[in-house]
This record gives sequence, C-alpha cells and structure tokens, in this order.
Amino acid sequence: MEQIKQSLHPFHFQTREFDVELLLLCEENDSALIKKLAIDWFRSVEKRFNPYLVDSEISLLNTLAGENCRISTTMLEVLFLAEAYQAITDGNYMPLQQKGAPTGLKKAPATLEWEVDPAMKSIKLPNHTNIDLRGIEQSWSIKRLAEYMQKNMSLDQGLIIAGGDITVWGRNSQKLDPWVIGIQNPWNTNTKLGAIAMPEGSLSTYSPFEDKTSTPSSNIVQCTVAGQDMVECQVWARILCTLGVEEGLALLAKHTSVCEAIVLSTNQELHYFGKEASLNRRWLDMHIDHYHFQDMVS
Repeated sequence: MEQIKQSLHPFHFQTREFDVELLLLCEENDSALIKKLAIDWFRSVEKRFNPYLVDSEISLLNTLAGENCRISTTMLEVLFLAEAYQAITDGNYMPLQQKGAPTGLKKAPATLEWEVDPAMKSIKLPNHTNIDLRGIEQSWSIKRLAEYMQKNMSLDQGLIIAGGDITVWGRNSQKLDPWVIGIQNPWNTNTKLGAIAMPEGSLSTYSPFEDKTSTPSSNIVQCTVAGQDMVECQVWARILCTLGVEEGLALLAKHTSVCEAIVLSTNQELHYFGKEASLNRRWLDMHIDHYHFQDMVS
C-alpha cells in the first residue's frame, strides 16, 4: 500500500475585514475540506461579532442597550473573556463604551458595567452604551480555530495569519526549524524591522495609524507582542499603543512574565521588552535602541 504523505499546504482567502493565510501540514485530499472549514468559521465569527453588520448578534445587543437580551453561548464566552481582560489590564481595556464618546481604549469607569445572567444566557447593557470588543473577537477566533485543528483534526504543524495576528504550532522538535516571522517596518513597506523565531506561540502587531477606528494618542507607532496566548498578545499590543512606552511597558511588566514586545516609537527608535536571553535567539536582525528587561521594568 502506498504511504500517504503529508506536506505543508498554503491557504488564502479574504473576509470583510482582513486577509487570512494558513500554512498547514495535511494531506492533499483534505485540503479542500480544511479550507472550507476555515472560511465557514471566520464567516460565522464575522456574522456574530461585526458591529457594522446590522443583523449581527453584537449589533442587536447594542441596539437593545437598557434591556435584557438573550445571547449565544459563543457571545457569552467572548464577553466573559472581555471582562477578564478589563480586570487584568487594570481597566485600560474597556469593551463597554458610552455612545457618542470618542473611540479608543480608555480606563474603565468603575460604574460602567453590564449585567450578565449566565443561567439565562442574557445580558443587559446600561442605557446609551455599546460594546466594542477592540479585536478580541478576532484573536479569540484564531485561537479557537488553531485549537480545533490540533485537537480535532490532528494537524501537527500549522500557521494562521489574520490581519496582524499570528499563531503557530508544531515546531518543538529539535529536528525542525522554528517558524520565522518577519515584522513589518511601517516607515518602509519594503523592509522589515527584523524577525522572530517561534516553534509555537502567538504574536500580534498593531498600529493605531493603520486602524481607521483609532486616533493615535501616544508616542508609539507600532507594537508587536509575542507570547503563548493569542488573545493576550492582541490585547497588550493595543494597550501599549494607547498608553505609550513608559506607562504601557510598566503595566505589561506588572501583569505578565510571558509576553515580550518590540515597540517602535514616533521618533523611530526601537524598544525591546522581554528576557535578555531571548535576544539574538528569538528576536532576529533587530537594531534595538532601548532595552527594557522584564525584571528591571517597574
């Protein structure tokens, strides 16, 4: 019997918001099914969480602010995740916004919160508010898809890119080279700031200058955060870009010992935050101007 061989297969498609790329170790016969599964997954997430679709679940929830609204188990999971990161970030990630207020991450007022009834799977937003998940739904969807592909489809190696969010797995063996991911230079689209070598894990790159819903308000042009959890990386990349280098890195150091970051400031200086041992082993071809080692940031 001829042995069925697996090889890395590329996949590419587009959603309303971003391009999606996948590189998966699978059999040729399975590639069409895998691509359909990925497309269907991202479309279902978009239909549920895109606030610009009038018939999405989150649009309905925002429309019914002030009333009890039944929600799906999926929505409940993501809202609990949003609540968790509001607490983890000392209120600097704020998914609940006053209608008419300027957009952007702002420290959450203690009095602004929603009411959740897990037993009834319902939520009540305060009057004149709406939910803006700030990309958590995207990073969550990538994380969930990667978990499903590994556990349910037994795909031993994979890479998923959606927008600025990337997750990889399956290169822990000493016989396998790590995934090497280039980090875009926003000042020159034809060059890279450097690269990161990752056997597994996630990273998120965010720039407020490329976000149509954001108004740049700090001394950071672009931030890349790398770690194990896709959602954690995405949340911190956005928070750093909002708070600025000093305040942002101090908060990051306070709440995580796993994440590392490359931050490009408005004066074109590159800041590194992380373990000293990771330099030149994990972060490659970087011309660092300022070092912020994790145990020295406070």
